[in-house]
Amino acid sequence: MLAVSVGLFTIVALIGLVLARDVFRRKGPSGIMRYLHVCLATVGSLLVIFRAFTGDHRLFVNIGLAVAIIALGLLIWRQRATGARPRMTVFMHGGIAVACYILLAYFTFTPQ
Repeated sequence: MLAVSVGLFTIVALIGLVLARDVFRRKGPSGIMRYLHVCLATVGSLLVIFRAFTGDHRLFVNIGLAVAIIALGLLIWRQRATGARPRMTVFMHGGIAVACYILLAYFTFTPQ
């Protein structure tokens, strides 16, 4: 289950790079890419949450980081809706997401 989550988050990260590129190049957001990014991240997060509540308590660190990632993602959405280019917010969102991804991969491929 966690391996599927890592795979989903790999796709989410690649889509996130495309979306971040659009922000830094001052382009409008990619329509379908935003929705794919959110939907795949939601499914991956639900898998992690389920696994955390069924025994792998190390994953609660990832859940805490995910709360910050989601909050920053909502802030990016709000800033983009007002026409701003939230470069620093995108950078923080991506940085925390990378840390969360590395931890998830470590927890996935390292036994308890």
